[in-house]
Amino acid sequence: MHKTIVYTHSFYIPIILAAIWYKKRAIYIAILLGVMHIFSSIFTSPALGTFMESLGRASMLFIVAYTIGLISQRCEDAREELKSAEERYRTIFEHALTALCVVDAEGRILLANRQFEELVGLQAEDLRGRHWTDFVAEEDAERARDYCESWRKGGAPACSLFKLINSKGERKYVNACIEPIPNSKECILSLLDITELKKKEEELRETCKKLEELDKMKRDFLNVAYHEMRSPLAPIVGYASMLEMCAHTEKERKYVRSIERCARQLEKMINRMLELARIDGEAVKLSIEKASVRKIVEQAVATLLTEAREKRHKISLSVPDVEIECDKQRILEVFTNLISNAIKYTEEGGRIEVIVEDRGEDIKCCIADTGIGIPKEHLPKIFERFYVVNTSLTRKSGSLGLGLSIVKEYVRMHGGKVWATSEVGKGSKFFFTLPKRQEGKRKKEERGE
Repeated sequence: MHKTIVYTHSFYIPIILAAIWYKKRAIYIAILLGVMHIFSSIFTSPALGTFMESLGRASMLFIVAYTIGLISQRCEDAREELKSAEERYRTIFEHALTALCVVDAEGRILLANRQFEELVGLQAEDLRGRHWTDFVAEEDAERARDYCESWRKGGAPACSLFKLINSKGERKYVNACIEPIPNSKECILSLLDITELKKKEEELRETCKKLEELDKMKRDFLNVAYHEMRSPLAPIVGYASMLEMCAHTEKERKYVRSIERCARQLEKMINRMLELARIDGEAVKLSIEKASVRKIVEQAVATLLTEAREKRHKISLSVPDVEIECDKQRILEVFTNLISNAIKYTEEGGRIEVIVEDRGEDIKCCIADTGIGIPKEHLPKIFERFYVVNTSLTRKSGSLGLGLSIVKEYVRMHGGKVWATSEVGKGSKFFFTLPKRQEGKRKKEERGE
């Protein structure tokens, strides 16, 4: 019996070794050795008890061998996966298009990729152990030294702009982003070289500055030109009126009236161009006062009544008796311009409606006509300066496309918005909104701003 036990124990060592070296295949070796052990036990000992004991020992050996083999295989698989992941992430790290480096709690460089080497102009072996702040410009050095720790404590943004000086003394602008590595005092630092972007930004800033100067020169020139162009018109209009009184025939009076009409039309165009130039130069200040919308609309219609009657237009008003705070004269010009356009671009016998809706905080105004309409593709551009939809009526009117631009600017200055809808052959609707109160603008006006 004692010999059998000793003989059985002699199988432990080869089975365990087989499990370690052959991993999962150890179970097959264990089975083979176990069967050999059982048969040897049967032939060496006739006792049934010895046979059962040998069978139990062999079964235990099977389980131990399989368990050790399985654990060994899994450890090896994990080792291979870890190695593969390390190689994969190292490849990504090395070939990233952004300069990357790993720094410890003191800011010393532990690892750097190729882009980082190119950025600072040093090789990896020369970088290892150096502080990354050694490459930061002096004016940013103090802020850079505590960057990682400050970010951990929430005292610094995740990304910040620094100036770097490489080994050749070249100044670089970088956008630094830092991320602490979990369960470690180390951080990974990403440096995006934006030097070229900064140069372009500076060039763009200089270009904008020059354009502003040129724009100011243009405005000054146009202001002078508009004033100079307007000056001769006053005597032309005056002398035309005198000539009309002195004219002896209807033909002479017709010619004189034509001169006066063209002169006044030219004066109107010049005044509009001058007004837009003043708006661009922020020289237009609103004179805010309380005004009745109904009275403003009635005044606008009264000035255009003669033109409407000549074309046999019917003008209907639906305007509540509501007061708003506004520059009365400029809102009068808005209504006058839009109603005048409706009369101009509507064929004889048309209908024009002026509708004002009180919406509580603001008012919504609509000037609708049954005119020629505007093609859909032109609607987004009709409020642009000098934009004219090419139709027979627009050519006949000689419009420069400035009226709607002025409307848009006046409405914008009051804090409202303007838009239009139209259908060719059926008419157009021009809308604009105006807030009832101009608290902010009135306070600025009181302060002289």
